Amino acid sequence: MSDKAKTTAVQKPGDHGDEKSVEFVPFGANTAIRLSAAMVRNFIAVPTRSGALPNERDCVRFIMLCRGKRANPFEGDCFLIGYDSQSGPSFSLVCGIDLFLKRAEQSADYDGCESGVIVKTEGGIEERQGSLVLEGETIVGGWARVYRKNHTKPEYKSVKFATYNTGRSRWEKDPGGMIEKVAKSQALRAAYPTALGGLYTQEEMERVTQAGEGNFVAREPVAMPKLIETQAASEPKDAPQGPTASEPAAAQSIDADIRALYDKLPASKVNKALKAAGVKIDEGEDWEAATADVKTALLSLLKAAG
Repeated sequence: MSDKAKTTAVQKPGDHGDEKSVEFVPFGANTAIRLSAAMVRNFIAVPTRSGALPNERDCVRFIMLCRGKRANPFEGDCFLIGYDSQSGPSFSLVCGIDLFLKRAEQSADYDGCESGVIVKTEGGIEERQGSLVLEGETIVGGWARVYRKNHTKPEYKSVKFATYNTGRSRWEKDPGGMIEKVAKSQALRAAYPTALGGLYTQEEMERVTQAGEGNFVAREPVAMPKLIETQAASEPKDAPQGPTASEPAAAQSIDADIRALYDKLPASKVNKALKAAGVKIDEGEDWEAATADVKTALLSLLKAAG
């Protein structure tokens, strides 16, 4: 089996993996979302320059961190970014700066923040608010202050431009804005270590993940597939009766039967049934996103295998 197939084939708990999904309610939301390893690979993960996708372990770590921090990757809160290291493909979770700001704003003691760039001018070094850099001036860093009502002093951070600059993409077009975001990220994380500890923004991590070398293009937030919506959203009381109203229940019944057999059967038989039903597991396809006909065929094959 190829390396790619190893990362996408169904794995049982006894095979050092678990394709079961995890549900949680993201921070600031009212409806739960569902994440599985296949969904992370198909919708969220950014592959390495060599095209490698995350394995089961990488996906599970990402899912657990999302659940622990209540981050919603479908709204652009976080991404799983791949890069090629000396020891092979590696993956890191990075967040959008908006996630940091949303967490801070939800705190009752948050009292705003200031941020800007540090530039070298003819008159010396200047700490300037905002990201404006004039012609002839040189960016040397960024700074930020975060204020909390219950703290006597603001949390201040300054960062060196050369440490984070990749010279490519947004760093080439908007160097002032990028280094300002790095400083703001660090100040917010220092001010709210419980809510933001262990999280890093993409601006902070681009140099580390070799994103400046061309392998990282930030994905736009993607809508959560309808097939993975949870039962948290209740149906209207006046929902139509008859065949139309019964279709979701039938689909849920098929899914439940497939999951029950999946839990019971060994991975080898499950993978064989998936391939026979036309689910392209070697390409990271998830059976939950398949059509009703494919699911029906899959259920029959699983029953025969059992």
